[in-house]
Amino acid sequence: MANKIILVDTDVIINHVKTDSNFLDKYFNLAKKKDIRLKISVITIFEYFTGIDPKEKDLYEQSSALLRLFEVENVNSSITKIAAKLNYEKKLYQHIHLADLLIGATALYLDAPLLTFNKKHFRIIPQLKFA
Repeated sequence: MANKIILVDTDVIINHVKTDSNFLDKYFNLAKKKDIRLKISVITIFEYFTGIDPKEKDLYEQSSALLRLFEVENVNSSITKIAAKLNYEKKLYQHIHLADLLIGATALYLDAPLLTFNKKHFRIIPQLKFA
């Protein structure tokens, strides 16, 4: 069984859907072969569905099906403490949204690289690795 976890950021999933990109396909194939485990933060579910009208039932269901391909990591007290410590020490609230700080803290908690198209934005989080 795969031990390597990759945490996928919301922007990668949005790009996959909006551009019909096959970028994620190689990661899905690796996960299918059990070479990696793909995870998303519960915050990603919030961010993703914030942009979808629940009345668009087909899109809502397709999106739900897509997100079920990932393991979901809930925000726990350890993740919030990591985020709070980073926020206090580095004053990150001035540079990054809370949702992204929690996603970055989740990657640190999991000791997993973050798969994102927005590396520049997340680079301010110390010791965060990228996929």
